Amino acid sequence: MKPNHMKPFLTLLLSCCMFAAFSQNFNNEWIKFNQTYYKFRVGKEGLYRIPKTLLETAGIGSTQVQFFELWRNGKKVPLYPSVSTGSLPADGYLEFWGVPNDGEPDRALYRESNFQHSTKLSLQSDTSNYFLSVNTDQSGMLISNQPNDAATTTLPVEKYFMHVQGTYYKERMNLGNALVVGEYIYSSSYDRGEYWSTNFITPTASRTTTVSNLNVYAAGPASQLRFGANGNSLNSRTIRVSVNDNLLLDTLTEYFYDVLDTVEFSTSLIAGNTANVKLTNNSSITSDRLTASFFEIVYPRTFDFSGQKNFEFSLPADIDGYNLEITNFNSGSLVPVLYDLTNAVRYTADIAVSGKLRFALPPSNSSRRLILV
Repeated sequence: MKPNHMKPFLTLLLSCCMFAAFSQNFNNEWIKFNQTYYKFRVGKEGLYRIPKTLLETAGIGSTQVQFFELWRNGKKVPLYPSVSTGSLPADGYLEFWGVPNDGEPDRALYRESNFQHSTKLSLQSDTSNYFLSVNTDQSGMLISNQPNDAATTTLPVEKYFMHVQGTYYKERMNLGNALVVGEYIYSSSYDRGEYWSTNFITPTASRTTTVSNLNVYAAGPASQLRFGANGNSLNSRTIRVSVNDNLLLDTLTEYFYDVLDTVEFSTSLIAGNTANVKLTNNSSITSDRLTASFFEIVYPRTFDFSGQKNFEFSLPADIDGYNLEITNFNSGSLVPVLYDLTNAVRYTADIAVSGKLRFALPPSNSSRRLILV
């Protein structure tokens, strides 16, 4: 893959930052005060490249790649260098999968950790801060190229995987638990029901969200719906949850209490590859209000990737490995690459069979986070 062909990659601007070290537990324990950190921001999920020319501008262009390290929210981020060792050539680069900010750092702020319904969205900012540094005392977390033996594997082709299709509402900031004393007085803590949410759902107007292009494997196991919701008035109510007009749950959600639940349902309900998820406020008081934070459908999906250019999925641990045949992926004129971010390895697709991207993955003792790009 030639760098000048990689239009989806986003350009980064590095700025130099120095940090002081503190002994308290402020999530800055990863910082080494004798190192320089080059800060940049990411607000959109995608594959990013830091070119050699930008590293030279920062004065670290001659660094051997094994000494680069990248950090986000106190954790190392896997980096793929265009060469496995030594300094980058003139057209070289560092590559990584970048994501916006999420709610993981928010968890410690809540009065009780289970009050946070999902870590998908941050209450602070949707922009992540990344920090590139050079550490000659140890090697960074580098992604290596691994052979793809799809043409010779004897493993059976996987028919499906369990996929998570999520909807995370961000229409209003739900203020959470309150006392009603003539007016609403909200808790000053990060409290129950404090999250990004839908607008108010009243008994006179249900909320329906449609999720399509599911590519369901109908013969697979049962599916699940995970969801969160919260009352926003001092009234009694239940919340009804249905998928394609099939009632899955009718559960009590009184006053300002919340519900965070998982319900199993037959995969046949979404065999048409579309799910209409309906949330109904079942209160007798027409002015009553509730909000929903998110829902996720966990279901068996075929390896049809619906014409997408990037696709993230996961596979459980397996002592034998996997034989994957992926169809309907929009790779343009390039040969796609599969990143295993859990094991820090990278596989180039086998495209010998027309219309199929084939991958033979070795055994793994842990579940894998995979991204096809």
